[in-house]
Amino acid sequence: MFKKRPEIKNLSPLRSSDRRKLADQIIKDYDIPVPSSSEPAPAEEAATAAAASSSSPPSSQPATLSSLRNSLLPDSTSSARFTTTSGPNQTLLIGTIYVGAHPGQDERILWFQVGKAPRMIPTVYTLWQNPDLVPLLHTPDFVVEQKLAHGSDLMVPGLVKARGSAWDARAKKGAVVAVAGLRRDTVPMWVGTCDVDVCRLGNDLRGQKGVAVKGLHWAGDEVWGWRPLSSGGREAPEALEGWPGLAEDMTSAIKDMKLEDEEDQEEGDADDGGGMALTNNNASKDPQKQTRGSDLAEVVDVPEPTTKEVDDAFVQAFLFALHKAKVDNSGPHYGFDFPIQPSYLISSMIQPHLRHQNPHYNIKKTSWKNAKKFIKHLDKLRLLKSKDRSGGETVILDIDFDDAQVVNFRPYTLPKPKPKEATAAGEPDSAASSSFSSDPSVGQKITIQNLYRVSSKLVPTLLPSKTDFYSGAQIAAAVKTYIEQHPDLVGGQGASSIKLDPFLANNVLGSNPTPDDQRALATGRIMRGALQRRIVDDSNLCQPYHLIVRGDSNNTSEKKPKSGPPPQIHLSIEKRTGTKVVTKITNLEPFFIDPQLVAPELQKKCAGSASVGQLTGGRPGLLEVVVQGDQRKIIIGDVLARRGVDPRWVDVVDKTKGKK
Repeated sequence: MFKKRPEIKNLSPLRSSDRRKLADQIIKDYDIPVPSSSEPAPAEEAATAAAASSSSPPSSQPATLSSLRNSLLPDSTSSARFTTTSGPNQTLLIGTIYVGAHPGQDERILWFQVGKAPRMIPTVYTLWQNPDLVPLLHTPDFVVEQKLAHGSDLMVPGLVKARGSAWDARAKKGAVVAVAGLRRDTVPMWVGTCDVDVCRLGNDLRGQKGVAVKGLHWAGDEVWGWRPLSSGGREAPEALEGWPGLAEDMTSAIKDMKLEDEEDQEEGDADDGGGMALTNNNASKDPQKQTRGSDLAEVVDVPEPTTKEVDDAFVQAFLFALHKAKVDNSGPHYGFDFPIQPSYLISSMIQPHLRHQNPHYNIKKTSWKNAKKFIKHLDKLRLLKSKDRSGGETVILDIDFDDAQVVNFRPYTLPKPKPKEATAAGEPDSAASSSFSSDPSVGQKITIQNLYRVSSKLVPTLLPSKTDFYSGAQIAAAVKTYIEQHPDLVGGQGASSIKLDPFLANNVLGSNPTPDDQRALATGRIMRGALQRRIVDDSNLCQPYHLIVRGDSNNTSEKKPKSGPPPQIHLSIEKRTGTKVVTKITNLEPFFIDPQLVAPELQKKCAGSASVGQLTGGRPGLLEVVVQGDQRKIIIGDVLARRGVDPRWVDVVDKTKGKK
């Protein structure tokens, strides 16, 4: 259902009372036993960590109920509306997501509701935290990887159960169930609703057809990969306690099974749901068919380096950047423009030259924890000179390119960048890709048109209609045509000035006259340029409108101009909590820029934290982006420039400077 990224509105925190009501409704809908204080249940054991980090429950409620609620819906849960499309007909779906964080984990989508159905659907993150919350069904790993992970439904022949066991009695038609593979048989990887009474199926499923479970969500879709400021899902654990696994003999049993594609699918299978039939095939001698699905590629985990190894890697990357600059450039500064900002140091000098390109090597993993202390360390090594600016920011003033560490540096081989995998037309980017790589505003061309609606005082003598929109050039051309049609206005004191006739004196200058107008009326003449400016600048004569166009600036027939002068993107450099400096960006929406997609890019480019929230004092839906440090150069010269924003359209206010 979530093959395409949903459009998520603003998150709003749940009130404690609403969270308790939702948790109690979940307990009722899924028939979860409420553990007693004397007999702890499995759900209570899974919620122990959550209960430990939560506040003490009220005396009127048992602690076990509170911990169960926290395990289902943590204290920090927020909700938001979403829209997406699903299925071959691109059916519009509207619903609600619930975002929360379990202890020691980051925020994830834990539950969602679709349409007007009140039932809450758990995501895999909730299932990993709450054992046996829903029935757990099983299917071969190649079914999970080749079909279910691509949005297909689970067919009846694809179900597998241990020999001699029975189907879960809760797996009735319409019930929410989870599906796991055979290798990690206790880890739910897929969530759906039963299309048939699975609990009534027999032991032999060969030859049966039809959908068993319709898919809703799986590990690998856009809900799994969603994060507040970036994208990328959390890897599934290898095993979980509390979930029913399969018997040990299933590993040997699947070697005698063969994958058969269901050629005759029932009408109505959504999302290309191809069936998988598992049948005994002792006569087959093809080794590839016998072992298909059981030989899975092992995931090689990159060992986490020590803090000292990360520190050394950062210093070596800095030396590498200096060495490369000396080889590629000449002059006293070898292409560097001082002072160097901390964000430029991390994003352009350190990150591209790290020996290992993996998440373990970032500034947060070092002993310095931030770029300021890292610069101070390089200063102690006498590799550079730094200075603390007002506001607490530390910049690099100079670099010693003749230091022995730089001169004797021997470059190492940098890892090759991974090639981007081509995606099929219409398919969304992978969840692991950065969110700004698919930002539609990157590379856009923006044109701002200033338009005017003229007053009835100028109609029809100067312009034909008061309802049409005119550009400044069209108004200037109309003034020129009017003068040419009245040759008696020219003469006497040169072609640059004209006489005032009753129309110009009464309808133009007589409208809210200024001191300049009064002088012109006294002399009876006015300069041509002054007349044109007088008409355009007077809002009583020409009411200003604007039109912001993306792409083809000529295709404006279907666009409606908005009243008032063109908007600007506002950059405010402010102090927060003492000497901490932040840059706040607002009013991005009129320029077709999504603040939710800009924040992750700023976080990476500026090597600092970035957050998105509701604009203070703004109407609902308008967001503001706050990034650490004075980042006006990166924001205007890089981030906004890549999105077609001219620097003239950006208003910068520096509130860190004292009032003069």
